[in-house]
Amino acid sequence: MSAKVTNSWGSALLSKTVRSPAMRFHDFRLLLASALFDSMGFMGESVVLGWVILEMTDSPFMVGVAVGIRHAPAFFLGVVAGTVADIIDRRKLMRSLMALSALVALGMGLLLSSGEAQLWQLLLVPMVGGSIGTTSMTTRQSFVFDVVGPENALNGMAYLSLAMRFGGMIGALAVGFILANFGPGGGYFVLASGYLGSTIILSFIRSRGQAAPAGGVNMLKGVVEFWTELRHNRTVSALVIVVVFVEFFGFTTQALMPSFARDVLEIGAEGLGLLTAIFAAGGMLGILLVSVFGEIRRQGLVFIVALHVFGGALLILGFAPNLYVAIIAILVMSAMMALSDLFSQTLMQRLVPNDLRGRAMGVWTAAVGTAPVGNLTIGALASIFGVTAALAFHGAGLIAVAVITASVFGKLRRV
Repeated sequence: MSAKVTNSWGSALLSKTVRSPAMRFHDFRLLLASALFDSMGFMGESVVLGWVILEMTDSPFMVGVAVGIRHAPAFFLGVVAGTVADIIDRRKLMRSLMALSALVALGMGLLLSSGEAQLWQLLLVPMVGGSIGTTSMTTRQSFVFDVVGPENALNGMAYLSLAMRFGGMIGALAVGFILANFGPGGGYFVLASGYLGSTIILSFIRSRGQAAPAGGVNMLKGVVEFWTELRHNRTVSALVIVVVFVEFFGFTTQALMPSFARDVLEIGAEGLGLLTAIFAAGGMLGILLVSVFGEIRRQGLVFIVALHVFGGALLILGFAPNLYVAIIAILVMSAMMALSDLFSQTLMQRLVPNDLRGRAMGVWTAAVGTAPVGNLTIGALASIFGVTAALAFHGAGLIAVAVITASVFGKLRRV
């Protein structure tokens, strides 16, 4: 009986997904497929880069440095990337960026396969890849809105996130296996193939979208226009501040996963791939909960609730007594991570004029780009006090951020 109920529920969920308003758009379905392949590369790189740095240096702090360098371009290039995305045809821009990502991953694979890789090289190449990834992410998120329109924005962003996390889960498992059996060079070759697949799929997208920006502004004017909007739009400014602190306390904990897998759980490289895949699976579950409901009212309130649960799950992970509790905590935490990203991204685009959406996603990306500070902090805490203490501290900090957000930013709760 229970099996029939489960099958019926699964069939209903699949039917609702296929009939979703956003899924009616052919170009949107192509965008999802390209995002899946792109995420195979992006998430897979988190596994292989963190593991290689940890094995080379035996230092969680250096893993934090490496991850921080990879994400640093988001802070410095976020607004510029968003402005570029508002000026240039987003389809052409995405194709060019994916092709460049494939070349960077291929070069990294050749470097690691040669056996001559040095630490400074492993820190430099991810910075180049991070710069490409920053512009790619900003452009893709804005293009979703272009294709599905404002009335289906949350639904479209939910399915994009779902595709990216599914691709990330596949990439993490594949790279974890390749890393354990064929070495890091082979892992980067897998990443390159994912980026290449994304490039090919993007070439079939024909339309600029129903809500594409008019364009026609130069770079300087575009940046000035957005900063003027940011000064006057207090709700957007508040949301940017919240995203910065959520990134610092919440998302930077992923930098500790190599140390958590090796030193706390003692499950090795394949185990790290498994934990990373669980991160992706939890995010998928969170997004599925939202996607089946379509457009949700009071998105700001749901965002704040997700932050409270996120912090609680992170605190539990810090004190997890065994692998099973850790897996449950990671599933809940990654689901809340996904919802935090989904609602903050959607709110950013809803709260600004249409022609500024790329720049809105650019400033969101810049807020996320403050992660290197958190990566360095949590890496240092783990090196001095241990992984468990570092996770617990960041969990408590995130809960404090959630409580303050609910108390201070009343207008955000009502959006």
